[in-house]
Amino acid sequence: MITTWLALAAPGWAQEEEEPADVTHSESELPALAREPSVAPLDVALVGPVQDGEFPAEAYRAAEALHVQPAFAHGVQTGLDLVYRRDYSGARDHFAGLDAAFPDTVSRSLGDVVVWQALMLENFDYRYDKQYWTASKQARADLAKAEGIPGNEAWEALVRATVVGIESIHTMRQESYLPALQLAFQSMNAIEACRAAAPEFVDLKLADGIYNYWRTVVTMQSKLLPDFGDHRVEGIEQMRLVEQHGVFIAPLASLALAYTWLEEGDAEKALAATQVNRARYPDNVINNTMAGMVLHQLRRYDEAITAYDRILAADPKNDRVHYWRGVTFLKTSRLAEAETELKRYLESAFLDKWQRSYGLYRLGQVQGRLEHYAEAMKYYQEAIAIDGNKSAKTARDRLLERKRQGQISF
Repeated sequence: MITTWLALAAPGWAQEEEEPADVTHSESELPALAREPSVAPLDVALVGPVQDGEFPAEAYRAAEALHVQPAFAHGVQTGLDLVYRRDYSGARDHFAGLDAAFPDTVSRSLGDVVVWQALMLENFDYRYDKQYWTASKQARADLAKAEGIPGNEAWEALVRATVVGIESIHTMRQESYLPALQLAFQSMNAIEACRAAAPEFVDLKLADGIYNYWRTVVTMQSKLLPDFGDHRVEGIEQMRLVEQHGVFIAPLASLALAYTWLEEGDAEKALAATQVNRARYPDNVINNTMAGMVLHQLRRYDEAITAYDRILAADPKNDRVHYWRGVTFLKTSRLAEAETELKRYLESAFLDKWQRSYGLYRLGQVQGRLEHYAEAMKYYQEAIAIDGNKSAKTARDRLLERKRQGQISF
């Protein structure tokens, strides 16, 4: 529902040429939201008698499609809005209150799954891996209980698709590909169960759109995969439909479209998609990261730095933004600032091998531009030693060739 499709929609904003390598499951100093969420009663307007016009139109559309009460649909929308706004403590409290008001809807544990996963996606790391898996196991247990009670079949299928789908994405990122694939099939089955129970639920079209577009792209690039046909236009239209009419995940459709337009070579449209989200969620770290990357591609470097500055204003402890700031400063020959940012990034406690490797490679580029060739060679060699970084190998070999030709010495 939320981070499942987010991870599917935007794999490119977090990384470069290499996929994540081995992962060490470790804990960081937990934020305040690590406390148990408050289960205070929700506002009476949310849980009281439903009257015409009491909730936004989107709540009634969601309620009708999923066969749930408008108050509950509005509660889910409110909780997701808090997540998009990065009010993670508020989101956990809200979903806990929603669960108390509407028992056996898995709201509390689902909210925890979404929050922990969103926090990790902001840095593209695994610092809350333990908390996430605890929440996911609890959601599965709560869901098993709920599925034994008649009613709410469409909602429960959606929850299962979300919980299992997020597990698939998380497992795939940790390079456990076969288990991830098995979980993906389970999630797809749950999506189809939700579609059968709620054929008018428009948000499912985002999963369809991502599937149609990206399966086309992948199969067109590989001679080993069977032909799928060209469903890119269809996929884009399905994503746009959810962006315009989605009841829960319209912001994720905008993010999916941003990455899709980048693949299509239309960075201006990609930027416009990020601006749709920025209008409502100016502090959203994931959207601002994507915006910064698009602006960098458009060579609007000062604006890219402004986007990254917004990330630090919203979350001064964000680590990943220092990498992108460093790359942008490198591109604009602000070498001292690039060096500072990249060294700050490499101090991060939760870097994967590929992330540390690319940080070192970029730092090597900075030293090369400063004509500190011995330092550059050292960083390239360190990157290569971690994971055989191909870009670092190329840069190293160029330095060695220039030395051989007598152009430089070190």
